[in-house]
Amino acid sequence: MRKILIVAIATIGFTLPSFAQVSEGDQHWNARAEGHQGGRAKAGQVDAAIAAYRKAVAQEPNNLEARGKLLRAVRFKGAYVASTNDEKKAIYAIAKNDGDAAMAVVNRQLAAKGVKADAPEKNVADAARAISGAADVFLWDSVNWGEWALAYGKMAAVRQGAADRIRREATIAMLIDPKLDGGGPQRVLGRLHDQTPRVPFLTGWASSKEAVRFLRESNKIDPTNKITRVFLADALVSDDSKNAPEAIRILREVINSPNDPNFEVENVQAQEDAKALLREWGA
Repeated sequence: MRKILIVAIATIGFTLPSFAQVSEGDQHWNARAEGHQGGRAKAGQVDAAIAAYRKAVAQEPNNLEARGKLLRAVRFKGAYVASTNDEKKAIYAIAKNDGDAAMAVVNRQLAAKGVKADAPEKNVADAARAISGAADVFLWDSVNWGEWALAYGKMAAVRQGAADRIRREATIAMLIDPKLDGGGPQRVLGRLHDQTPRVPFLTGWASSKEAVRFLRESNKIDPTNKITRVFLADALVSDDSKNAPEAIRILREVINSPNDPNFEVENVQAQEDAKALLREWGA
């Protein structure tokens, strides 16, 4: 009995500090829109969130919840705080390192279950479903690799195998939980198919029709997500110009519908992206 008590006390002492840091990070994350101007956020709150999540990871390296939230926060900084492509490159280079460290933890926990990191996607997903926080790591690492690809160039990303990594991780996240982040994995896969250059023997799998299919799935899960809807409209026109009337209708709905205050910066930027597409299309 005394041994069990000692172990319990040691466990509490190990996890409570990281729990407090994650909670602090969440408070700053929820305030990330503070002082924003349009789709541009100020760095203060998200930097504080990143710092808190990093402390949680330092205190408890196997805490995948903290690692997933760290990846999400770094992505937000690159997407909505950085004002130049060079700034984005620097942030997403950090995100890649954070993602590699998080995936190393996931892979060790998969190995403990007898599943190799390069096992079939379904096998990995089945095992990872029981690992708390793993789904978010797969999702946000795939998102950050996608952002890295946009910052450094799509062909550079193809040469480094980024497209295949994004595809695999987003697929695993989808198999774990298709409703994760309001259809986030399908949103990533749809955008990936739409934006990836078709290179024989490398990315010949990329398909405009698959882009539309995945984005429609994501939109069905969360029809209020403005990022998904902008991506869907873009993919519809890329697939077939005859889809322009539907795409224009979607973009106008994005612009004219109210924003979710929990995603104010993201929604405003999506509205700006929608306006840019309409201008590009002469609509």
